Amino acid sequence: MELINLIHKELPQIQCGRCDTPGCRQYAEAIAIGSPHDRCVPGGIETLEKLNKINAKSYKDVNYDYGPTIPSQKVKIVEEECIGCKKCISACPVDAITGGTNMMHSIIDDICTGCELCIEPCPVDCIEIIPLSEKEIALPRKDSQLFFDLKENLSIDNKRNKLKNFSDKNIEISNIVNEKIINRNIDKSSMIDQMQHEIIKSDLSKLHKFDDKEINSFLKKTK
Repeated sequence: MELINLIHKELPQIQCGRCDTPGCRQYAEAIAIGSPHDRCVPGGIETLEKLNKINAKSYKDVNYDYGPTIPSQKVKIVEEECIGCKKCISACPVDAITGGTNMMHSIIDDICTGCELCIEPCPVDCIEIIPLSEKEIALPRKDSQLFFDLKENLSIDNKRNKLKNFSDKNIEISNIVNEKIINRNIDKSSMIDQMQHEIIKSDLSKLHKFDDKEINSFLKKTK
Protein backbone atom coordinates (compact mmCIF):
# COMPACT_ATOMS: atom_id res chain seq x y z
CA MET A 1 0.00 0.00 0.00
CA GLU A 2 2.83 2.41 0.78
CA LEU A 3 4.37 1.82 -2.65
CA ILE A 4 1.01 2.44 -4.33
CA ASN A 5 0.60 5.70 -2.43
CA LEU A 6 4.10 6.86 -3.41
CA ILE A 7 3.45 6.14 -7.08
CA HIS A 8 -0.01 7.64 -6.99
CA LYS A 9 1.28 10.88 -5.50
CA GLU A 10 3.57 11.46 -8.50
CA LEU A 11 0.88 10.94 -11.15
CA PRO A 12 -0.78 14.08 -12.58
CA GLN A 13 -4.28 13.21 -11.27
CA ILE A 14 -6.07 14.00 -14.51
CA GLN A 15 -7.97 10.68 -14.45
CA CYS A 16 -7.77 10.58 -18.24
CA GLY A 17 -7.38 6.81 -18.61
CA ARG A 18 -4.82 7.12 -21.40
CA CYS A 19 -2.53 4.68 -19.61
CA ASP A 20 -5.13 1.92 -20.28
CA THR A 21 -6.42 2.00 -16.71
CA PRO A 22 -9.56 3.91 -15.60
CA GLY A 23 -7.77 6.39 -13.33
CA CYS A 24 -4.57 7.36 -11.56
CA ARG A 25 -5.11 5.13 -8.52
CA GLN A 26 -5.67 2.08 -10.73
CA TYR A 27 -2.53 2.89 -12.71
CA ALA A 28 -0.52 3.21 -9.48
CA GLU A 29 -1.79 -0.20 -8.41
CA ALA A 30 -0.85 -1.69 -11.78
CA ILE A 31 2.66 -0.19 -11.63
CA ALA A 32 3.13 -1.57 -8.12
CA ILE A 33 2.65 -5.11 -9.42
CA GLY A 34 4.90 -4.70 -12.45
CA SER A 35 3.18 -2.77 -15.23
CA PRO A 36 5.41 -0.32 -17.16
CA HIS A 37 5.38 3.16 -15.66
CA ASP A 38 6.16 4.94 -18.93
CA ARG A 39 2.54 5.27 -20.07
CA CYS A 40 1.66 8.56 -18.40
CA VAL A 41 2.10 10.89 -21.35
CA PRO A 42 0.41 13.84 -19.58
CA GLY A 43 2.94 13.52 -16.74
CA GLY A 44 5.78 13.61 -19.24
CA ILE A 45 9.49 13.21 -18.50
CA GLU A 46 9.17 14.81 -15.07
CA THR A 47 6.73 12.16 -13.86
CA LEU A 48 8.69 9.40 -15.57
CA GLU A 49 11.91 10.31 -13.77
CA LYS A 50 10.18 10.38 -10.39
CA LEU A 51 8.66 6.97 -11.05
CA ASN A 52 12.07 5.66 -12.19
CA LYS A 53 13.45 6.52 -8.76
CA ILE A 54 10.54 4.99 -6.87
CA ASN A 55 10.62 1.77 -8.89
CA ALA A 56 14.41 1.57 -9.33
CA LYS A 57 14.10 1.39 -13.11
CA SER A 58 15.48 3.47 -15.94
CA TYR A 59 12.94 4.14 -18.68
CA LYS A 60 14.51 6.60 -21.10
CA ASP A 61 11.35 8.17 -22.47
CA VAL A 62 7.58 8.24 -22.18
CA ASN A 63 5.68 5.81 -24.39
CA TYR A 64 3.86 8.20 -26.72
CA ASP A 65 1.63 5.41 -28.00
CA TYR A 66 -0.45 6.38 -24.95
CA GLY A 67 -0.61 10.04 -25.92
CA PRO A 68 -1.12 12.77 -26.86
CA THR A 69 -0.30 14.83 -23.82
CA ILE A 70 -2.78 16.97 -21.87
CA PRO A 71 -1.69 20.50 -20.93
CA SER A 72 -3.09 22.67 -18.13
CA GLN A 73 -6.66 23.20 -19.30
CA LYS A 74 -10.35 22.81 -18.63
CA VAL A 75 -13.34 22.42 -20.92
CA LYS A 76 -16.35 24.63 -21.51
CA ILE A 77 -19.75 23.72 -22.95
CA VAL A 78 -21.17 26.15 -25.50
CA GLU A 79 -24.53 26.09 -23.76
CA GLU A 80 -26.66 27.47 -26.59
CA GLU A 81 -25.49 24.57 -28.78
CA CYS A 82 -25.95 21.84 -26.14
CA ILE A 83 -28.84 19.41 -26.86
CA GLY A 84 -28.86 17.83 -23.37
CA CYS A 85 -27.97 14.28 -24.46
CA LYS A 86 -26.01 13.53 -21.24
CA LYS A 87 -23.25 11.68 -23.14
CA CYS A 88 -20.61 14.03 -21.76
CA ILE A 89 -21.94 13.49 -18.22
CA SER A 90 -21.50 9.73 -18.54
CA ALA A 91 -17.99 10.15 -19.94
CA CYS A 92 -16.68 12.54 -17.27
CA PRO A 93 -14.57 10.54 -14.78
CA VAL A 94 -14.96 13.07 -11.95
CA ASP A 95 -18.62 14.10 -12.35
CA ALA A 96 -17.72 17.66 -13.30
CA ILE A 97 -20.70 18.15 -15.64
CA THR A 98 -24.21 19.01 -14.52
CA GLY A 99 -27.52 18.96 -16.37
CA GLY A 100 -30.56 16.76 -16.99
CA THR A 101 -31.86 14.99 -20.08
CA ASN A 102 -32.80 17.47 -22.82
CA MET A 103 -31.57 20.31 -20.61
CA MET A 104 -28.53 22.53 -21.02
CA HIS A 105 -25.34 21.13 -19.45
CA SER A 106 -22.53 23.07 -17.80
CA ILE A 107 -19.03 22.42 -16.43
CA ILE A 108 -18.13 22.71 -12.74
CA ASP A 109 -14.84 24.58 -13.10
CA ASP A 110 -13.52 23.64 -9.65
CA ILE A 111 -13.70 19.92 -10.51
CA CYS A 112 -12.84 19.70 -14.22
CA THR A 113 -9.35 18.24 -14.78
CA GLY A 114 -9.28 18.90 -18.53
CA CYS A 115 -9.07 15.18 -19.34
CA GLU A 116 -10.93 15.66 -22.67
CA LEU A 117 -12.98 12.46 -22.24
CA CYS A 118 -16.23 14.38 -22.73
CA ILE A 119 -15.26 15.79 -26.12
CA GLU A 120 -15.43 12.71 -28.36
CA PRO A 121 -18.91 11.49 -27.32
CA CYS A 122 -20.50 14.93 -27.83
CA PRO A 123 -22.64 14.58 -30.99
CA VAL A 124 -22.88 18.32 -31.68
CA ASP A 125 -19.26 19.30 -30.98
CA CYS A 126 -20.23 21.94 -28.41
CA ILE A 127 -17.32 21.42 -25.98
CA GLU A 128 -14.32 23.75 -26.13
CA ILE A 129 -10.89 23.55 -24.48
CA ILE A 130 -9.83 26.53 -22.36
CA PRO A 131 -6.09 26.90 -21.52
CA LEU A 132 -5.22 27.45 -17.86
CA SER A 133 -2.09 28.21 -15.88
CA GLU A 134 -0.51 25.46 -13.77
CA LYS A 135 -1.72 27.30 -10.67
CA GLU A 136 -5.33 27.39 -11.92
CA ILE A 137 -5.45 23.67 -12.70
CA ALA A 138 -3.67 22.59 -9.51
CA LEU A 139 -6.73 22.44 -7.23
CA PRO A 140 -9.07 20.45 -9.52
CA ARG A 141 -6.36 17.88 -10.17
CA LYS A 142 -5.37 17.75 -6.50
CA ASP A 143 -8.91 16.72 -5.53
CA SER A 144 -9.67 14.64 -8.63
CA GLN A 145 -9.17 11.23 -7.00
CA LEU A 146 -11.84 12.05 -4.42
CA PHE A 147 -14.42 12.91 -7.09
CA PHE A 148 -13.34 9.97 -9.27
CA ASP A 149 -13.90 7.56 -6.34
CA LEU A 150 -17.25 9.14 -5.49
CA LYS A 151 -18.54 8.59 -9.02
CA GLU A 152 -17.17 5.02 -9.13
CA ASN A 153 -18.86 4.14 -5.84
CA LEU A 154 -22.14 5.70 -6.96
CA SER A 155 -22.03 3.64 -10.16
CA ILE A 156 -21.41 0.42 -8.19
CA ASP A 157 -24.30 1.20 -5.82
CA ASN A 158 -26.66 1.77 -8.76
CA LYS A 159 -25.71 -1.57 -10.31
CA ARG A 160 -26.25 -3.35 -6.99
CA ASN A 161 -29.69 -1.76 -6.62
CA LYS A 162 -30.72 -2.90 -10.10
CA LEU A 163 -29.59 -6.47 -9.38
CA LYS A 164 -31.45 -6.44 -6.06
CA ASN A 165 -34.65 -5.24 -7.72
CA PHE A 166 -34.38 -8.01 -10.31
CA SER A 167 -33.79 -10.65 -7.60
CA ASP A 168 -36.66 -9.33 -5.46
CA LYS A 169 -39.04 -9.50 -8.43
CA ASN A 170 -38.08 -13.13 -9.12
CA ILE A 171 -38.66 -14.04 -5.47
CA GLU A 172 -42.05 -12.31 -5.53
CA ILE A 173 -43.14 -14.27 -8.62
CA SER A 174 -41.88 -17.54 -7.15
CA ASN A 175 -43.70 -16.99 -3.87
CA ILE A 176 -47.00 -16.35 -5.63
CA VAL A 177 -46.67 -19.52 -7.69
CA ASN A 178 -45.52 -21.60 -4.72
CA GLU A 179 -48.65 -20.59 -2.79
CA LYS A 180 -50.78 -21.90 -5.65
CA ILE A 181 -48.78 -25.14 -5.94
CA ILE A 182 -49.68 -25.99 -2.32
CA ASN A 183 -53.17 -26.73 -3.65
CA ARG A 184 -52.94 -30.41 -4.69
CA ASN A 185 -55.54 -30.00 -7.42
CA ILE A 186 -53.26 -27.67 -9.39
CA ASP A 187 -51.17 -28.99 -12.26
CA LYS A 188 -47.73 -28.43 -10.70
CA SER A 189 -45.83 -28.93 -13.97
CA SER A 190 -47.96 -26.31 -15.69
CA MET A 191 -47.54 -23.90 -12.76
CA ILE A 192 -43.74 -24.26 -12.79
CA ASP A 193 -43.77 -23.51 -16.52
CA GLN A 194 -45.82 -20.41 -15.78
CA MET A 195 -43.32 -19.31 -13.13
CA GLN A 196 -40.41 -19.72 -15.57
CA HIS A 197 -42.31 -17.73 -18.20
CA GLU A 198 -42.97 -14.90 -15.75
CA ILE A 199 -39.34 -14.70 -14.60
CA ILE A 200 -37.93 -14.72 -18.12
CA LYS A 201 -40.41 -12.07 -19.34
CA SER A 202 -40.06 -9.88 -16.24
CA ASP A 203 -39.86 -6.16 -17.08
CA LEU A 204 -36.88 -5.86 -14.75
CA SER A 205 -34.77 -8.12 -16.94
CA LYS A 206 -32.83 -5.62 -19.06
CA LEU A 207 -30.16 -8.08 -20.17
CA HIS A 208 -32.19 -9.55 -23.02
CA LYS A 209 -35.75 -9.30 -24.36
CA PHE A 210 -36.88 -12.91 -24.92
CA ASP A 211 -39.43 -13.75 -27.60
CA ASP A 212 -41.87 -16.68 -27.31
CA LYS A 213 -39.69 -18.99 -29.43
CA GLU A 214 -36.67 -18.42 -27.15
CA ILE A 215 -38.79 -18.94 -24.04
CA ASN A 216 -40.23 -22.25 -25.31
CA SER A 217 -36.74 -23.43 -26.25
CA PHE A 218 -35.46 -22.54 -22.76
CA LEU A 219 -38.34 -24.36 -21.05
CA LYS A 220 -37.71 -27.54 -23.07
CA LYS A 221 -34.06 -27.54 -21.97
CA THR A 222 -34.99 -27.16 -18.30
CA LYS A 223 -37.46 -30.07 -18.22
